[in-house]
Amino acid sequence: MLPLGFSWGAFFVYVAALIFVTLGGVWGLIESHHPAFLVPILIGLFYFYLCWEAVVEDEDNPTAPPASKNHG
Repeated sequence: MLPLGFSWGAFFVYVAALIFVTLGGVWGLIESHHPAFLVPILIGLFYFYLCWEAVVEDEDNPTAPPASKNHG
């Protein structure tokens, strides 16, 4: 299996797409006053959160590995 690495170019394209979706939803909501445009806004914010969690990790406090259950 090929190891996957981090690509800043792909990250910036992804963030630009999220900005486009979120701002498009805000613009649609302002122009139409229809609550259906809340969906792209909420989806964009949710994916911004997932992106933040994937990129910004707390490396000071790494999680402990799961306890091994050795029965004998």
